[in-house]
Amino acid sequence: MPLRAYQPLSKPCRLCGDGFEIMQAATEPALSECPRCGAPVRPCPAAGVSIPRITRKPSISEAKQAGFTVLKRTSGGEYEKQ
Repeated sequence: MPLRAYQPLSKPCRLCGDGFEIMQAATEPALSECPRCGAPVRPCPAAGVSIPRITRKPSISEAKQAGFTVLKRTSGGEYEKQ
């Protein structure tokens, strides 16, 4: 279940502060009031998530320079270092 963030419509209170997060199923409707204090709340827009894209496959030498161990599959399903 995803986390949904909410902010109070009025001034922050002692219980929910400047807002809160709650786990809700995507099918559940958004809350209209704080479950702790009952103050009216509004959902916060979710921040976008940046997912890096790999534009090309790194070379063996680049992988080794980055500290990775490069393995090559041999016959019989075993691996050996390159």
